[in-house]
Amino acid sequence: MKATKIKQTLLALALSSTALSATADWTLNNANSSLNFISIKKLSIGEVHTFNSISGLLKDNGDAKVKVILRSVNTQIPKRDARMKKVLFEVTKFPQASVTTKLDIKRIKSLKVGESFSQIVELALSIHGQQQEVEANMRITALANNKLLASTIKPVIINAKDFHLVKGINVLRTLAKLPSISTAIPVTADFIFEK
Repeated sequence: MKATKIKQTLLALALSSTALSATADWTLNNANSSLNFISIKKLSIGEVHTFNSISGLLKDNGDAKVKVILRSVNTQIPKRDARMKKVLFEVTKFPQASVTTKLDIKRIKSLKVGESFSQIVELALSIHGQQQEVEANMRITALANNKLLASTIKPVIINAKDFHLVKGINVLRTLAKLPSISTAIPVTADFIFEK
């Protein structure tokens, strides 16, 4: 009888510890997060664009991954959105982009609400079937209610050539009858993760 109760208690403890570990990760809040990029045309006209659908996970060991649904690109001009999806991102072949990195989880866990620290991280960025390492200076801030804000301190410059996107940019330039579209693309991010 005692052995049965001990087994039941151990089983309950095992199940509860599994549930705790399953909820130890942080999930990206799409509604309160943003991923923006800037296009520069005619050498001096800059426009800010965004993606409406992003998801991500920050694991309890510091591994972080964010996925971007490329068909959710939003430039405020539907015709341009359609061209970007078809010509630039080729979403039928490459529906999403992703970025993975490692954050300093010990420092994150030591933060009190309102405290932050900066960290230079290597991002493994995968777009259009290509993967490259890019460096980013990130600020991590502890928010109330078990939330974290991970944001870029400076824009990350993405070189379109590294991801085989120059051809698509040139097609967009021709379709829009523009003299130039920059192939250096500044990207900024504000990601809210929550438990």
